[in-house]
Amino acid sequence: MAMNSKKLSSRANSFLGIITLVVILAVVGLTSEMFFHRRLDLTSGKQFTLSKASLNTIRSLPDLVTVKVVMSKDLPTQFLQIRTHVVDLLREFEAQANGKITLVFEDPGESETKRQSATSLGIQEVQLQEQSSEGLQIKKGFFGLAMTYGDKKEVIPVLQNLESFEYDLVVKLKKLTGSVKTIGILEGGQGAKLTMTLPGPQPKTTSGFDENFPTLKEEAEKLYKLEKLDPLTGPIPETIDLLLVAAPAHVSDLEKFRIDQFLMKGKSVMFLSPGLDMSLGQGINGTASHNGYEDLLAAYGLPVKKNVVLEDRNFEFVRFGNSFFPSPYPYWIKLQGDGLSASSPITSKLGAVSLPWASTVDIDSTRKDSTKVEVLASSTKGSWEEANNFFLLPRDMKEYLPVKQRAQNLIVLKSGKIHSFYENHPLPATDSTQKIDSAGVIKVSQKESRILVVGNALFATDFYVGYTNAVANLHLVLNSFDQLALDPDLITIRSREIANAPILEARKSQKPMVLVLNLVAAPLLLLAAGIFIGFRRKNKEAMA
Repeated sequence: MAMNSKKLSSRANSFLGIITLVVILAVVGLTSEMFFHRRLDLTSGKQFTLSKASLNTIRSLPDLVTVKVVMSKDLPTQFLQIRTHVVDLLREFEAQANGKITLVFEDPGESETKRQSATSLGIQEVQLQEQSSEGLQIKKGFFGLAMTYGDKKEVIPVLQNLESFEYDLVVKLKKLTGSVKTIGILEGGQGAKLTMTLPGPQPKTTSGFDENFPTLKEEAEKLYKLEKLDPLTGPIPETIDLLLVAAPAHVSDLEKFRIDQFLMKGKSVMFLSPGLDMSLGQGINGTASHNGYEDLLAAYGLPVKKNVVLEDRNFEFVRFGNSFFPSPYPYWIKLQGDGLSASSPITSKLGAVSLPWASTVDIDSTRKDSTKVEVLASSTKGSWEEANNFFLLPRDMKEYLPVKQRAQNLIVLKSGKIHSFYENHPLPATDSTQKIDSAGVIKVSQKESRILVVGNALFATDFYVGYTNAVANLHLVLNSFDQLALDPDLITIRSREIANAPILEARKSQKPMVLVLNLVAAPLLLLAAGIFIGFRRKNKEAMA
């Protein structure tokens, strides 16, 4: 009798151990969710771990931001993964915001009032397709969100791009709460802007930043304020965080002085500085560029050569004129692998960049100063250059004559205490309306300045990006903006990828087994742990 009682007591202890373990795990999970807001992210790309830039942004919100998520309940199957990811990421934002983000979810359903309310916020009602056993069905629904902060509002009309979702959220939060940086655009005055004559039955001429870079402009304005500058009217304003010298055909001595002194204040300048001026209206013609700031870059130790770089392997295929088949064109070079710096956040995640008629950015290695020089992009060791006489029409690869093949620097970043051009050059002549106080001229940058030089400008134009589908070219410029003007950590969000990991999609016969393992494995592990604890206790009692 005593033995049976002992066995019953041992079994009771085993079951009690299992129940205790389950309760402890449940309490730990609930406590973590309620008080610490932490999740164990085992995904390969850390899809549910917020980046440093996201955490810094949401934890520094000045006041309450309301995020209204409008999602129709009856979404097609292909939207279920997107919905899950969006909701999970938004919950993580809310958890990390210390009460500064409030989520509101709404399904408009058939309510006309709710549908109109969503539309008035800027959230679009879209037609969604779903393939079912009954054929293709068309559904209408909402799948977007609106953020409000005081009387300001930012909207994502349709949630569809998971890869950029976290970045889009951070960008809109920064714009919403007023932390917007300003990029000054120096494109040159009338007659001095970058001008391109594009090929076609009716050749079109584009001039200036807005006409040549409309897509880049649109993407940049999602986060930055862009401001056109006229340095002839006065110094570049202190409110400018980054200056983009957008390949003006010519700058005056006074404009050059304004650029230099802006840099000396510890600011950053990005130069799109082609060595060739291109015209494509009648054939392909290139002439050496004389833009007026060649000596400025040379004084900073980053002169741009009047040449064009060619590649014998990494190039674009181009179809010119009425040709049916594309031809290899070594003047349009592709930069990838070792050609892009893996240590710089600007280029490390780009994959590949394509530059048309690019020129070499030399580095003056004779300078002995504390500045740091980084080569962000370079051609392969099999590349070579052409200078003086340019024959840019496509031809058979056998007709090219590679000489002095070596790697050429194409994009270079320099940072540190930079010496002014006017340390060793006279100040520009001015008239009575523009006088320069020589005593106020800064000869060495007051704090760390940064110069980024690209030996090309056409790579980011709509003409070239549209022709080659080189979207990474735009990301190169946008990454540069983030690095030089804002938060370098934003670059890591921009390049994040969302992995789709279905359960053995290619081997459907194994799906049931995997599903059973997922459903049963956790309870079995808990049961095994309980049994193990029970046996240990039983053995101890027997030994006692």
